Amino acid sequence: MMSSISSPSTSTSASSSTVSTPKLQKCLVCFQPAHGNHFGVDCCRACAAFFRRVFVTHKQTFKCREGDKKCTPDELGRWLCKRCRTDRCFALGMKPDNIQRDRDRFVCSEQFHEDRKRKSAELIFPLTVDRFVKNSNPTVRTYTFGSGKNHQHITFFDLSQIISDAEYILRKTPKLDKSLKSKSSLEKLAFGLREVRKSQIMESIPEMRKIGKSETWNHWVNQMRRAGEWISHFEEFRELEHENKVRIIRMIILKSMWHLFARMERISMTAEMRRQKLCEDNEFVHGTDHRINYDKLEIERKWFSEASDQEVRYYIGPFQLFFGETIIHSLMELCPSDVEVTFMLCNLCFHLTGQKLGGRIQEITDRLQDVLADDLHKYYLENDKYSRYSHRLTKLLNLNRQYQTDMEIRRKSFFLADTFNVFRVKLSHPEMFLFSC
Repeated sequence: MMSSISSPSTSTSASSSTVSTPKLQKCLVCFQPAHGNHFGVDCCRACAAFFRRVFVTHKQTFKCREGDKKCTPDELGRWLCKRCRTDRCFALGMKPDNIQRDRDRFVCSEQFHEDRKRKSAELIFPLTVDRFVKNSNPTVRTYTFGSGKNHQHITFFDLSQIISDAEYILRKTPKLDKSLKSKSSLEKLAFGLREVRKSQIMESIPEMRKIGKSETWNHWVNQMRRAGEWISHFEEFRELEHENKVRIIRMIILKSMWHLFARMERISMTAEMRRQKLCEDNEFVHGTDHRINYDKLEIERKWFSEASDQEVRYYIGPFQLFFGETIIHSLMELCPSDVEVTFMLCNLCFHLTGQKLGGRIQEITDRLQDVLADDLHKYYLENDKYSRYSHRLTKLLNLNRQYQTDMEIRRKSFFLADTFNVFRVKLSHPEMFLFSC
């Protein structure tokens, strides 16, 4: 649900091999003049040395000087409390394994530049953090600014672990049925779709009454994993690893399209389950192990917004629009095969990803789409009942255009919400939600 709340930042072309050095103004730890990017955060030499000395060299821990863990540096940037200084370092994302051995900007890797730009743009919080709450899930943190009636909360999601899991999945070669060895790439992807759907509960699927912070996080984890397992069945996509500097591009493509795949795949699954009378017309199959009822669903809003429930629902819009109800009805009428659903998913994901990122990535996604288009043509010719398939293909592509139209409507509402600072969520990798709203 809340995957749509964080508005994505302007996309960056992955084809560019160098990135201009961002202008550094203040150290994010002590707010004095910064020196450079150390351990993944823009900071001064003193704070970098402090972090290295405490955690890299000696791995020391301290107690809060005042006991309330609210200490801040003085006007000269001096920290009297080592515990609060280290908490500040970790809250900003400083990590011992972020040592940069190739600091010359002309020889740094593309991944280094991408991480540096992301952290400079996304991990800058207001200068006075009054309270930092680390939840049981270390990847989700809550920051509180101000006090009394003027306090504000920001929820920060560190998506690094989700990305690491996806990278591991992409390195594996999926096991294919022997009968698929002679099949096309599109049919192998359709097999992959059936594989990731094996965990789907079809009968008596439990109802989820509330979507909160933990439900949102678990949904992201599961959907990213499913997207990675699915796309790994695409042989031409796997072969990109053998091209120069393309392994990182494979991950960029997956980070851009995973959420789009998750949305459309759930829409098609809902259509299938409604067609089989396994769920009601006012229900949506939100996950492989639960469904939601539009009339009974409760949005736990306090972790992402301080607006009223009525205001939040106004910006999110009707659930029927949010969950693609128009597309669900069209899919129920068309009753597409697994191969057709797979082509529809690929067409939407690769087209929008290439269009958004451009450059080298667009060249790759266009090439992948050509492969799948040829495979679909052969598939239709081999099935007599689809020998005249132009009308079915037109309907499939119209569904993708309908999704983009719905997305534009949602984007306007979320742009307005962003203008008024309604949703207070920050992400370590905002590019993972390019097509969320």
